[in-house]
Amino acid sequence: MSSPQSAQPIRVAIYARYSSDLQRPSSIVDQVRQCTESAERNGWVVAQEYIRFDEAKSGRTLVGRYGLEELVRLAEQKPCPFDGIIIDDTSRFGRNLSDTLPLSDILENANVFLYFANCNLDSRDPNFRLLFIAYGQQDEQASRRLAERVHRGQRGSVLKGYLGSGRVYG
Repeated sequence: MSSPQSAQPIRVAIYARYSSDLQRPSSIVDQVRQCTESAERNGWVVAQEYIRFDEAKSGRTLVGRYGLEELVRLAEQKPCPFDGIIIDDTSRFGRNLSDTLPLSDILENANVFLYFANCNLDSRDPNFRLLFIAYGQQDEQASRRLAERVHRGQRGSVLKGYLGSGRVYG
């Protein structure tokens, strides 16, 4: 009779991102803290060497998001150094479903789960895809609304005779 093997702890990576130079770089620290606390509540072990982030990068594109790109590349390795990736919010993963859905599929095929801490959304849940799409649509809309407000404000500045953007050097 063989002895029961102890179950290996679930190892998770963390991904964080903030969008622009106007946001606080401490946002990364706050997101990592939230993800770490979520991992602890779930009994998971954070693989500290696999905490990645992207600073001042839009969620509307994957371009230049090297932290996320590296985690996906690592997830496809055999053996994978982690079992899941915790992200604070679906909007931190991305604000474009045509990017985030294929990424979630790549991770699923690599047997790496996604977990979004602020809404307890877990890709191992049978309803994940439906819920992820709903959150993703909200994230896309929020991004579009923000862009519209920024452009409206810039237009108003130009109509008042000011520059429509920040300082111009040169």
